[in-house]
Amino acid sequence: MAENQTFIVYEGPSLYDGAPIVMLVQTGSNNRKTGDIIQTYIIRSDIDPIAASRTGKDSAICGDCPHMGMPSDKATGQATGRSCYVTLAHGPLGKYKAYRRGAYGRAIGHAEIRALGLGRMIRLGTYGDPSCVPTYIWTSLISAAQGHTAYTHGAVNPLPELIMTSADNSTQAQDAWSRSERTFRVISSLDKLIKGKEILCPASDEARQASGKTVTCSTCKLCGGSSVKGKSVAIVAHGTSKRKAKELVE
Repeated sequence: MAENQTFIVYEGPSLYDGAPIVMLVQTGSNNRKTGDIIQTYIIRSDIDPIAASRTGKDSAICGDCPHMGMPSDKATGQATGRSCYVTLAHGPLGKYKAYRRGAYGRAIGHAEIRALGLGRMIRLGTYGDPSCVPTYIWTSLISAAQGHTAYTHGAVNPLPELIMTSADNSTQAQDAWSRSERTFRVISSLDKLIKGKEILCPASDEARQASGKTVTCSTCKLCGGSSVKGKSVAIVAHGTSKRKAKELVE
């Protein structure tokens, strides 16, 4: 299989609100933080990601995530106050345009979807919350994989053994831990790390500077839900929305 091919593996209703969505699997990546890992994009199939953000229709793939921002009556641009680290004009918009052009092939059924992930690390939800896609798609994709990373901001984590629960503050983290869920939490500064419960993301800039080692998600493998035996993971707010993200966390 050639590198950086993209396949359609699901077209159908969102499990959040029934709106039409599509899930795309990209077989390669040059992302510095994640390393060479399969990327998955979940987008609205009927409206581009920027317009979906602006109008609030991205709830189909983001649920009630607080980083979505607020719908706006603007004619262009994204939601007001959006703090998500994903830049919509890059990967998500490009994927949507190519999908609408009919540029992507399809992987249909368990065997074909399983083959995409064979022996690879997979990122469940490069953009979009994995909870909006039927579970059988994910179980097929990761059934022969080397490992995966996954996060949900949903009120209920449907697969805590496979998916990290995203927490925006220590209270949310404590609640998740009481349910035996592992969390991934954005913190405003290093002193907010809860010792004994959390470790700093090994692929973060701060961890790289402290250890002198380059670690990527493809080699770390900590963010695989409660099936991974380890502490929860935290990362200092970063990226293009660093300031906005810090306003939402403790």
